[in-house]
Amino acid sequence: MQGLLVGQWAAELESTWREARQVGDTRRCIVELILVTSIDRNGEAVLAEIMSQGAEFIAGDVYTKHLLRNLRSELKRSRMRGKQEGGSNQ
Repeated sequence: MQGLLVGQWAAELESTWREARQVGDTRRCIVELILVTSIDRNGEAVLAEIMSQGAEFIAGDVYTKHLLRNLRSELKRSRMRGKQEGGSNQ
């Protein structure tokens, strides 16, 4: 990917990702973010969704690496909360 991952471009990525997943595309997915210059909250949400479905990312700059680290940490916390809540109901 390159350029801006904001607004309509984030929505386009989300739509394309969901379409690819609906048709049963089970290939390993690596998303290259080296040429992405800006990511807004919409872009962050799409990256989090993609990450939660197993995609891997390549980032070049400090900000994007930091953002991905934070998204990964939040995903792990969410999964841990889900396991704890699910385990307490049994």
